[in-house]
Amino acid sequence: MSSKKATVFFSFFICVAGTVLFYLKYSVMDIEDRIYKAKKELKIEKDNRHILKAEWKALTTPERVQRLAVKHLKMRQITPQQLREYDPSIFHSNSKRQNAKKLSKIISEMMAESNSEG
Repeated sequence: MSSKKATVFFSFFICVAGTVLFYLKYSVMDIEDRIYKAKKELKIEKDNRHILKAEWKALTTPERVQRLAVKHLKMRQITPQQLREYDPSIFHSNSKRQNAKKLSKIISEMMAESNSEG
């Protein structure tokens, strides 16, 4: 009788082990398939990245940016008269009122110069 119990037990054990191994095999195959697809998508994205870098480089050339700025922003080039020396007292004095007066004076000088040139 004990050999029948052992046979039934081992038969049951083999069936359970087979089922677990079957499930495990197909789970691993599914994971491998997902990894393959992810690697393929990663390769495509890397290829697209190179294309985008090349396009960005072409779009941001200094000549193109300058041409677009002139066309759309109606900007003029800076003249030497518009440049000023840095005066730290404008920004580092204790009185905000003095700072405002100095800045307004500089701005009005610059505006007068640009109006006389225009």
